[in-house]
Amino acid sequence: MNRTGATRSLNAVEPQPGVSADKPFRRLWLGLSLSSLGHWLSVPALAALAGTVTADDGLPAQARAIAGVLALLALPAVLLGPVAAKLAGRADRRLVMTVADALRFALVASVPLVGALPWTLAAAFLVGCAAVLWMPAVGAVVPELVPEDGVAEARRSVLRGAYGTAPVAAVLFAVLALIAGGVFDGAADRADLPLYVTAVVFLAAAAVTFTAGELPARDAATAPSPLKLIFRRRGGQGGDTPVAGAQAAGPVRGLGLAGVVAALTAASVVAVARPYANDLGGGDPGFGSVLAGLTLGTALGLFLGPRMLLPLSRRRVLGLAAVVAALALIPAALVQNLVVVVFLTAFLGVAAGVAWAVGVRLPDPEGGSFGFLHAVALVTGLIAVAAVPPLAGLIGDHRLSLGGAAYTIGGPGVALLIVAVLSVIAALVAYRRLDDRRGIPLLADVRAALAGHTYTPPEQAESGGPTVIRDRGVFIAFEGGEGAGKTTQARLAAIWLRDHGYDVIATHEPGATKIGMRLRAMLLDRETTGLSSRAETLLYAADRADHVANVIRPALERGSIVVSDRYVDSSLAYQGFGREQDVSEIARVNAWAIGGLLPDLTVLLEVPPETGLGRLASPADRIESEPAEFHDRVRLGFRALAEADPDRYLVVDASRPQAEITREIQYRIREILPDPIPAGTEDITSTFPAITDA
Repeated sequence: MNRTGATRSLNAVEPQPGVSADKPFRRLWLGLSLSSLGHWLSVPALAALAGTVTADDGLPAQARAIAGVLALLALPAVLLGPVAAKLAGRADRRLVMTVADALRFALVASVPLVGALPWTLAAAFLVGCAAVLWMPAVGAVVPELVPEDGVAEARRSVLRGAYGTAPVAAVLFAVLALIAGGVFDGAADRADLPLYVTAVVFLAAAAVTFTAGELPARDAATAPSPLKLIFRRRGGQGGDTPVAGAQAAGPVRGLGLAGVVAALTAASVVAVARPYANDLGGGDPGFGSVLAGLTLGTALGLFLGPRMLLPLSRRRVLGLAAVVAALALIPAALVQNLVVVVFLTAFLGVAAGVAWAVGVRLPDPEGGSFGFLHAVALVTGLIAVAAVPPLAGLIGDHRLSLGGAAYTIGGPGVALLIVAVLSVIAALVAYRRLDDRRGIPLLADVRAALAGHTYTPPEQAESGGPTVIRDRGVFIAFEGGEGAGKTTQARLAAIWLRDHGYDVIATHEPGATKIGMRLRAMLLDRETTGLSSRAETLLYAADRADHVANVIRPALERGSIVVSDRYVDSSLAYQGFGREQDVSEIARVNAWAIGGLLPDLTVLLEVPPETGLGRLASPADRIESEPAEFHDRVRLGFRALAEADPDRYLVVDASRPQAEITREIQYRIREILPDPIPAGTEDITSTFPAITDA
């Protein structure tokens, strides 16, 4: 394998065309962004007014008022999501979204006019109820506004519009609070300005949505219950498949616990930010600054999460991010300087954002990491905003004498310190459950990741343990459901490796040999009827045995890199999980067929079955024509297999842009490329290695 002749590398492939040019979608996205901006702006605006109207009643009453506003804003999202989705599904989507924003305009505008705590609390709850109508309606509309191949990109754009406005809202609130402080003398007048601006934003959102034109939607709006998503998890109770079981329990529980830590630390800061900023002399501008630091840090963490320390185990990164978020809360609770607190909360936000970004990409035997973590964040956030402010009010201010110096710490700081201690304990437990490289020193592992490679202990290298130095070639398999992009990414990986000077064999299953082509025709032809599940399994195993004997093993023995589109895990997922056969029996049959030969790396490309099947251009074959329930089981099967053998798998979110997927795969492949070059390879491959399609 001569890499000295490499002249270029595959940097990227142009992503699919965007959806921003679609005018109806642009209007919908603008309306969504304005609506989301108004929603995020209403959080500090309503909390600030609640604190203002109870300012003369003492810290406990003020803390309870703020907790009530924040909890009532979040409560509908936790309890009423499915109900609101059903209501939204019975009416015209454009009408639902327009009325929701118009209602929020009226509610928010009325709060400063009434100026009473009971109406502020009622308005907060009604604003939260209106908010839960928006996202299910948008989710049902998007597939009808963009081409099928742009749905995934459109949904990502919707999420950016929905959550990316949070930092903008925090900064805007801080600016409005500064302006109000310089223009108005009364505290009540200063609290009114952000609310009036919020109302105007909602009115603008309603106008944009109303003028967006027809918003068709064939599918009913859906919004799963967060509580149901959390409590129905089976993976955390041991799983119900031969591979999910005990191996999956710890990581799934660790995933949930890390999500709790990230949400608890961030939500606790939001919950007491207003009274804490007052203690530090910042008032409402300080309140907005703390929120701005937290949200901007979170946005940065979401960006960095999929890109940082790629050679490091993703589970370790998630556990470390949770620990860092918890530790960052300790100095944020003790420091008596507002500027420093803003930077500390921004750092906390980065850690929480990294935890979220990594967590939603982890393999999950139950499926739906995003939905699960979103549910965990909602429920944890609700508990935090409801409990932490009253705790701060109950504790009150305390004056301590340390070394002759007086140190005053307020109730909000003590409450944050208590949350920080509990979070550190929970984060350490989560890290232990998630850690899939026990026995590997963490600092050495991180230093190696910073240097761009995976750490191998010296004793393991000396004893001939896993290392990149090989006496045979490398075997890489690409797996995933229909339409996930396996063939494309396998081909791109083969081209990239060839450009680096490697001898590459690009192959596929079924049908890579002459015998395999006949088997493929029988297996995939829709005219093949009456084939039993056992017979199908044995035919795939026969194709694989011939494939290994005549293509894969000879190529590996002469030092080539084999890139295969599908391999043994496809049988376990399709014939095992999909056909609901005994996976362990299928594993034994295939282990004999392949002679124990497993890939050095299995790249699992994940995409929702409906998205993948929608990408297929040619008529569906026999397997592609199976019902949706079959493909859902296949997807869960792949995830269970990946969870049971994480060191061999790279799990990739295939709904992202193609170039981003390619870069992540290349980075992981670099870790297993052979060096030095096996003896004799130059003679076999001549002076110019070539890529060969089997």
